[in-house]
Amino acid sequence: MIDRHHDDPAAQAELSEQDLAVAALVGRYIERREHHATPCVHDLLAAAAGFGDTAVDVLRTVLACYEAMRAYGDSDRARPATERPQDPGLARSHEPPGVEHDRR
Repeated sequence: MIDRHHDDPAAQAELSEQDLAVAALVGRYIERREHHATPCVHDLLAAAAGFGDTAVDVLRTVLACYEAMRAYGDSDRARPATERPQDPGLARSHEPPGVEHDRR
């Protein structure tokens, strides 16, 4: 995993094989959830185990955070755009209130 206590963050910018594997597994989980398919968490955890106990712990943590975001307050970001409630104000101007855009 990336060393969060490194003095020069630019020097540690590369992701490890373990980081990439966990990211791919999280992506699979999210894709399955968004398509209303069974997430198959046990399969994902088994795949993470191939990269060590730390990868399993990180995957569990990230999936728990994702589910918490879906359940509490950040659910619009976690849901596919097709399932989000539409804000009629979005179809209007993207200007801040009180700012008129010249539409000539």
